[in-house]
Amino acid sequence: MYFSELFEIKYKAEYEWFDPILENDTLLFVDPFLVFSDKDESWRQGYDEIMEYFQSAFALLARSKLNQKHQFYKRTLTLMEFPEPREFRLGFASKNTAGSGSGPGLAAKVVEAMSQAVTRGIEDIEHFEELGILVSGINRDRISDITCNLLKPRLIKYTQHICRSLDIPMKTQEVKHSRFDKMRSRWVDDACLVPVDPETGLPILLVPKRFLRELPTLSSNNWGEFLDSSLRDDLNINISENMKKEDIVALARQNPGVLREWIRYTEERGSSPYDVDSDPMLHVQWQRLAREAIADEAAPEVPSINTPEDLLQFAHSAIAHFKHWVEEKSGWKAFWRDIKTLKPVPETNMQLLFLGVLDHYCKRAGVILDREIETGRGPVDFTFTSVGNIRILLEMKKLTHGEFWNGLRKQTPIYMQSQKTKHAIFLVVRDSVTNPMNERWRKLELEAEVASEENECTIEAARINIMPKSSASNS
Repeated sequence: MYFSELFEIKYKAEYEWFDPILENDTLLFVDPFLVFSDKDESWRQGYDEIMEYFQSAFALLARSKLNQKHQFYKRTLTLMEFPEPREFRLGFASKNTAGSGSGPGLAAKVVEAMSQAVTRGIEDIEHFEELGILVSGINRDRISDITCNLLKPRLIKYTQHICRSLDIPMKTQEVKHSRFDKMRSRWVDDACLVPVDPETGLPILLVPKRFLRELPTLSSNNWGEFLDSSLRDDLNINISENMKKEDIVALARQNPGVLREWIRYTEERGSSPYDVDSDPMLHVQWQRLAREAIADEAAPEVPSINTPEDLLQFAHSAIAHFKHWVEEKSGWKAFWRDIKTLKPVPETNMQLLFLGVLDHYCKRAGVILDREIETGRGPVDFTFTSVGNIRILLEMKKLTHGEFWNGLRKQTPIYMQSQKTKHAIFLVVRDSVTNPMNERWRKLELEAEVASEENECTIEAARINIMPKSSASNS
């Protein structure tokens, strides 16, 4: 359910606020650079406050003389801890909205990078996102978390304004990390008037959609591309293709002048948000598309499930239901961000669409369809679980996935062993008709049989073809 649907608001494209999905985090992130460069002075002031926060932390760290036992060093560590801002429903958490936030381990990495900067005589930063380039553990999710935390007092007021303008009911609810106490130099939880999700009892906070991107503007990815074009000849390397983030981080630390040059170049060039309304990557609209698929198609009869074999057969029938919508009812169109150039949406969003279409059908059968369940050896894409804890696993891979065969031969058996199950399905989404991909497509069942024999289990292959109907692949 979307926020607008919960409060019976007909969402319009002209609304400036992002309409979040309440049950699942959306794979978009608040980009602090877009706040920094916003036309609204009040938001630019908010970014200034973020920078004041980090500058004071730098000053505190410098006063500690980098003594890890000093109270100022310990206080800096505390200031660099940011809880998961679950109120916004943004980020990586896929099954629900309970992410991990930025805890003590990451805070230690941030302070370590700050310490190295202080050692080099750098006692401030121009944009706090620089830390995401100087520290390998700070990804887009963490940068967004930090931004949402530090802007939370403003975003609470922003949400209240939106709710009052649309007559959306609010309740007094405790919001974590909602106010910074300057006297005690720490964040506190306060009771605030906010909209509340009745299913979870958790507060909901809104953000302007013009602040959302897939990657921060100032990120190691973009820095690497800049290096690739500006320093490739000097460094005799191809950064964008061959270098890991740890290597890019090391180059950023070794070339702070070039890093600052890139930042100023980016400030002059500017940046653009993700187009939430057209949603080319299907980050937002997948749930609505899933509903349309359910409305257009009558779900098959629900079978009786008493054994792992019954559940395996049910899973195949569920996949067939999804496959019919994709291949026969033009559902394949949802899998492409650009059909002309055959650029698919991310695999994670294909999985969300699969979940959205089949969740209701599974519930009718008393089957729980879960996504990204932690196995102890990494997260499996899906699990089907029935009465008596009967369970089978499903791995969903694009045909062009770089670890395609490893996913079938190694990864899936490891997940099965961790979950103590003997049945799994390897579901392949065909997104290419090149000769090497055609060869993969042909060998699928044979490879599944070999993997089953080698691991003394049952891994069955399944296929979904998302290639456009006009493609020669359907001949």
